[in-house]
Amino acid sequence: MKKLSSVLMPIGQRKWQKVKGKGFGFCLSFLLFTFAFTGVLYAADILGEVKALPVVKSVIPPQVELLEARDIGSLYEIVIKDPERGKQIYYVTKDGAYLIAGGIINKDKVNLTQVRHDEITRVDVSKLPLKDAIVIKRGNGAKKLIMFDDVDCPFCKRAYDWLKGQTNYTLYLFFFPLDMHPHSAEKSVKILCGKNYESAIEKAEADQEIDTQKCEAGEKMLARHKAIGVGIGVDSTPLFITDTGTRIVGLQVLALESYLKN
Repeated sequence: MKKLSSVLMPIGQRKWQKVKGKGFGFCLSFLLFTFAFTGVLYAADILGEVKALPVVKSVIPPQVELLEARDIGSLYEIVIKDPERGKQIYYVTKDGAYLIAGGIINKDKVNLTQVRHDEITRVDVSKLPLKDAIVIKRGNGAKKLIMFDDVDCPFCKRAYDWLKGQTNYTLYLFFFPLDMHPHSAEKSVKILCGKNYESAIEKAEADQEIDTQKCEAGEKMLARHKAIGVGIGVDSTPLFITDTGTRIVGLQVLALESYLKN
Protein backbone atom coordinates (compact mmCIF):
# COMPACT_ATOMS: atom_id res chain seq x y z
CA MET A 1 0.00 0.00 0.00
CA LYS A 2 1.27 3.48 -0.91
CA LYS A 3 1.81 6.01 1.80
CA LEU A 4 -0.83 8.72 2.04
CA SER A 5 1.76 11.48 1.50
CA SER A 6 2.98 9.90 -1.75
CA VAL A 7 -0.56 9.98 -3.10
CA LEU A 8 -1.46 13.48 -1.97
CA MET A 9 1.75 15.34 -2.86
CA PRO A 10 1.52 14.93 -6.65
CA ILE A 11 -2.11 16.02 -6.52
CA GLY A 12 -1.17 19.10 -4.53
CA GLN A 13 1.65 19.87 -6.90
CA ARG A 14 -0.66 19.52 -9.91
CA LYS A 15 -3.19 21.89 -8.33
CA TRP A 16 -0.44 24.39 -7.56
CA GLN A 17 0.76 24.25 -11.16
CA LYS A 18 -2.77 25.01 -12.36
CA VAL A 19 -3.12 27.96 -10.00
CA LYS A 20 0.34 29.24 -10.87
CA GLY A 21 -0.33 28.90 -14.57
CA LYS A 22 -3.74 30.56 -14.67
CA GLY A 23 -4.10 33.04 -11.88
CA PHE A 24 -0.93 33.35 -9.89
CA GLY A 25 0.81 35.71 -12.32
CA PHE A 26 -2.19 38.05 -12.33
CA CYS A 27 -2.50 37.99 -8.54
CA LEU A 28 1.21 38.68 -8.05
CA SER A 29 1.16 41.53 -10.56
CA PHE A 30 -1.90 43.02 -8.89
CA LEU A 31 -0.29 42.83 -5.44
CA LEU A 32 2.95 44.40 -6.64
CA PHE A 33 1.03 47.22 -8.32
CA THR A 34 -1.02 47.78 -5.17
CA PHE A 35 2.08 47.97 -2.95
CA ALA A 36 3.85 50.32 -5.35
CA PHE A 37 0.82 52.59 -5.70
CA THR A 38 0.35 52.68 -1.90
CA GLY A 39 4.03 53.62 -1.52
CA VAL A 40 3.63 56.50 -3.96
CA LEU A 41 0.57 57.78 -2.12
CA TYR A 42 2.36 57.49 1.24
CA ALA A 43 5.37 59.43 -0.07
CA ALA A 44 3.06 62.10 -1.46
CA ASP A 45 1.28 62.35 1.89
CA ILE A 46 4.59 62.87 3.72
CA LEU A 47 5.70 65.48 1.21
CA GLY A 48 2.42 67.33 1.67
CA GLU A 49 2.75 67.22 5.46
CA VAL A 50 6.33 68.53 5.35
CA LYS A 51 5.45 71.38 2.97
CA ALA A 52 2.83 72.52 5.48
CA LEU A 53 5.25 72.64 8.45
CA PRO A 54 5.90 76.18 9.77
CA VAL A 55 9.69 76.13 9.46
CA VAL A 56 9.56 74.84 5.89
CA LYS A 57 7.10 77.52 4.86
CA SER A 58 9.12 80.29 6.49
CA VAL A 59 12.73 79.23 5.70
CA ILE A 60 12.67 77.63 2.25
CA PRO A 61 12.17 80.34 -0.42
CA PRO A 62 9.64 79.91 -3.26
CA GLN A 63 12.30 79.44 -5.95
CA VAL A 64 13.66 76.36 -4.16
CA GLU A 65 11.82 73.18 -5.12
CA LEU A 66 11.02 70.60 -2.43
CA LEU A 67 11.53 67.32 -4.30
CA GLU A 68 10.91 64.62 -1.72
CA ALA A 69 10.53 63.88 1.96
CA ARG A 70 11.08 60.74 4.03
CA ASP A 71 10.16 59.77 7.55
CA ILE A 72 13.43 58.58 9.15
CA GLY A 73 12.15 58.14 12.70
CA SER A 74 12.35 61.22 14.87
CA LEU A 75 12.97 63.51 11.89
CA TYR A 76 11.88 64.12 8.33
CA GLU A 77 14.61 64.03 5.69
CA ILE A 78 13.93 66.44 2.82
CA VAL A 79 15.60 66.83 -0.57
CA ILE A 80 15.46 70.28 -2.12
CA LYS A 81 16.66 71.59 -5.46
CA ASP A 82 18.36 74.96 -5.22
CA PRO A 83 18.78 76.79 -8.57
CA GLU A 84 22.37 77.67 -7.63
CA ARG A 85 23.52 74.71 -5.50
CA GLY A 86 21.60 71.78 -6.97
CA LYS A 87 20.17 69.01 -4.79
CA GLN A 88 20.66 69.42 -1.04
CA ILE A 89 19.59 67.39 1.99
CA TYR A 90 18.11 68.89 5.17
CA TYR A 91 16.24 67.56 8.17
CA VAL A 92 13.08 68.86 9.80
CA THR A 93 11.77 68.18 13.29
CA LYS A 94 8.30 66.68 13.23
CA ASP A 95 6.82 69.54 15.21
CA GLY A 96 7.86 71.86 12.38
CA ALA A 97 9.94 74.08 14.66
CA TYR A 98 13.45 73.44 13.34
CA LEU A 99 15.20 72.85 10.04
CA ILE A 100 18.59 71.18 10.50
CA ALA A 101 21.58 71.43 8.13
CA GLY A 102 24.46 68.99 8.49
CA GLY A 103 25.38 65.34 8.40
CA ILE A 104 23.89 62.46 10.35
CA ILE A 105 26.39 59.79 11.42
CA ASN A 106 25.26 56.44 12.83
CA LYS A 107 26.87 54.29 15.53
CA ASP A 108 28.98 52.53 12.87
CA LYS A 109 30.52 55.91 11.95
CA VAL A 110 28.78 55.94 8.57
CA ASN A 111 27.79 59.40 7.34
CA LEU A 112 24.23 58.62 6.28
CA THR A 113 23.77 62.08 4.80
CA GLN A 114 26.73 61.58 2.47
CA VAL A 115 25.46 58.14 1.45
CA ARG A 116 22.05 59.59 0.66
CA HIS A 117 23.59 62.57 -1.18
CA ASP A 118 25.56 60.15 -3.38
CA GLU A 119 22.28 58.37 -4.18
CA ILE A 120 20.33 61.47 -5.18
CA THR A 121 23.16 63.01 -7.21
CA ARG A 122 24.25 59.83 -8.98
CA VAL A 123 24.66 60.34 -12.73
CA ASP A 124 23.37 57.87 -15.30
CA VAL A 125 26.63 57.53 -17.23
CA SER A 126 24.93 55.55 -19.99
CA LYS A 127 23.01 58.71 -20.95
CA LEU A 128 26.06 60.98 -21.16
CA PRO A 129 27.15 61.61 -24.79
CA LEU A 130 30.79 60.64 -24.26
CA LYS A 131 31.35 60.87 -28.02
CA ASP A 132 31.30 64.68 -27.57
CA ALA A 133 34.09 64.62 -24.96
CA ILE A 134 37.82 64.99 -25.47
CA VAL A 135 39.16 61.47 -24.90
CA ILE A 136 42.59 60.95 -23.33
CA LYS A 137 43.80 57.39 -22.75
CA ARG A 138 46.52 56.49 -20.27
CA GLY A 139 48.03 53.00 -20.13
CA ASN A 140 45.45 50.32 -20.89
CA GLY A 141 42.57 52.78 -20.39
CA ALA A 142 40.68 50.34 -18.19
CA LYS A 143 39.04 52.80 -15.80
CA LYS A 144 36.53 55.32 -17.13
CA LEU A 145 36.75 58.80 -15.58
CA ILE A 146 34.66 61.79 -16.65
CA MET A 147 35.85 65.31 -15.86
CA PHE A 148 34.20 68.73 -16.14
CA ASP A 149 37.00 71.25 -16.44
CA ASP A 150 37.56 74.99 -16.45
CA VAL A 151 41.02 75.58 -17.93
CA ASP A 152 41.56 78.70 -15.78
CA CYS A 153 40.43 77.03 -12.56
CA PRO A 154 43.48 76.57 -10.25
CA PHE A 155 42.22 73.27 -8.83
CA CYS A 156 41.46 71.99 -12.33
CA LYS A 157 45.07 72.69 -13.31
CA ARG A 158 46.32 70.82 -10.28
CA ALA A 159 43.90 67.96 -10.98
CA TYR A 160 44.96 67.65 -14.61
CA ASP A 161 48.63 67.74 -13.58
CA TRP A 162 48.00 65.02 -10.98
CA LEU A 163 46.18 62.86 -13.52
CA LYS A 164 49.20 62.93 -15.83
CA GLY A 165 51.03 60.88 -13.20
CA GLN A 166 48.32 58.19 -13.08
CA THR A 167 47.84 55.30 -15.48
CA ASN A 168 45.37 52.75 -16.84
CA TYR A 169 42.36 55.04 -17.25
CA THR A 170 40.46 56.82 -20.00
CA LEU A 171 39.59 60.45 -19.33
CA TYR A 172 36.47 61.91 -20.93
CA LEU A 173 36.88 65.66 -20.62
CA PHE A 174 34.12 68.25 -20.97
CA PHE A 175 34.79 71.96 -20.75
CA PHE A 176 32.67 73.94 -18.31
CA PRO A 177 34.04 77.52 -18.11
CA LEU A 178 32.85 79.42 -15.05
CA ASP A 179 31.76 83.07 -15.15
CA MET A 180 34.50 84.02 -12.69
CA HIS A 181 37.14 83.16 -15.33
CA PRO A 182 36.37 85.46 -18.29
CA HIS A 183 39.03 84.01 -20.66
CA SER A 184 38.28 80.35 -20.02
CA ALA A 185 35.56 80.05 -22.68
CA GLU A 186 37.77 81.49 -25.42
CA LYS A 187 40.62 79.14 -24.51
CA SER A 188 38.22 76.18 -24.49
CA VAL A 189 36.97 77.04 -27.99
CA LYS A 190 40.54 77.28 -29.31
CA ILE A 191 41.36 73.87 -27.85
CA LEU A 192 38.26 72.35 -29.44
CA CYS A 193 39.19 73.90 -32.79
CA GLY A 194 42.64 72.31 -32.83
CA LYS A 195 43.80 68.82 -33.70
CA ASN A 196 46.20 68.10 -30.82
CA TYR A 197 43.91 68.40 -27.82
CA GLU A 198 46.42 67.29 -25.19
CA SER A 199 49.09 69.75 -26.30
CA ALA A 200 46.59 72.62 -26.35
CA ILE A 201 45.19 71.71 -22.93
CA GLU A 202 48.67 71.63 -21.43
CA LYS A 203 49.41 75.08 -22.91
CA ALA A 204 46.16 76.43 -21.46
CA GLU A 205 46.87 74.89 -18.05
CA ALA A 206 50.34 76.50 -18.12
CA ASP A 207 48.88 79.89 -19.14
CA GLN A 208 50.65 79.74 -22.50
CA GLU A 209 49.26 81.01 -25.81
CA ILE A 210 47.20 78.46 -27.77
CA ASP A 211 48.21 78.41 -31.44
CA THR A 212 44.82 77.67 -32.98
CA GLN A 213 42.13 80.25 -33.76
CA LYS A 214 38.50 80.19 -32.69
CA CYS A 215 36.05 78.51 -35.05
CA GLU A 216 32.30 77.99 -35.28
CA ALA A 217 32.57 74.23 -34.74
CA GLY A 218 34.51 74.81 -31.52
CA GLU A 219 31.95 77.30 -30.25
CA LYS A 220 29.13 74.86 -30.96
CA MET A 221 30.95 72.03 -29.19
CA LEU A 222 31.65 74.21 -26.15
CA ALA A 223 27.95 75.09 -26.00
CA ARG A 224 27.26 71.36 -26.15
CA HIS A 225 29.70 70.66 -23.29
CA LYS A 226 28.12 73.37 -21.13
CA ALA A 227 24.60 72.09 -21.83
CA ILE A 228 25.64 68.58 -20.78
CA GLY A 229 27.09 69.98 -17.55
CA VAL A 230 24.03 72.08 -16.78
CA GLY A 231 21.84 69.05 -17.47
CA ILE A 232 23.43 67.08 -14.64
CA GLY A 233 23.73 70.03 -12.27
CA VAL A 234 27.41 70.94 -12.56
CA ASP A 235 28.04 74.18 -10.67
CA SER A 236 31.75 74.01 -9.86
CA THR A 237 34.97 72.57 -11.23
CA PRO A 238 36.70 70.24 -11.28
CA LEU A 239 33.94 67.67 -11.10
CA PHE A 240 34.71 64.01 -11.67
CA ILE A 241 32.23 61.22 -12.35
CA THR A 242 33.13 57.55 -11.99
CA ASP A 243 31.85 54.72 -14.17
CA THR A 244 29.14 54.01 -11.58
CA GLY A 245 27.90 57.61 -11.70
CA THR A 246 29.36 58.71 -8.35
CA ARG A 247 30.47 62.34 -8.22
CA ILE A 248 33.83 63.42 -6.84
CA VAL A 249 33.62 67.17 -6.31
CA GLY A 250 36.92 69.06 -6.41
CA LEU A 251 40.43 67.67 -6.28
CA GLN A 252 39.96 64.84 -3.79
CA VAL A 253 43.19 62.95 -4.36
CA LEU A 254 42.42 60.08 -1.98
CA ALA A 255 38.99 59.46 -3.54
CA LEU A 256 40.37 59.63 -7.08
CA GLU A 257 43.33 57.42 -6.22
CA SER A 258 41.07 54.85 -4.56
CA TYR A 259 38.80 54.75 -7.60
CA LEU A 260 41.57 54.48 -10.20
CA LYS A 261 43.50 51.78 -8.35
CA ASN A 262 40.65 49.56 -7.16
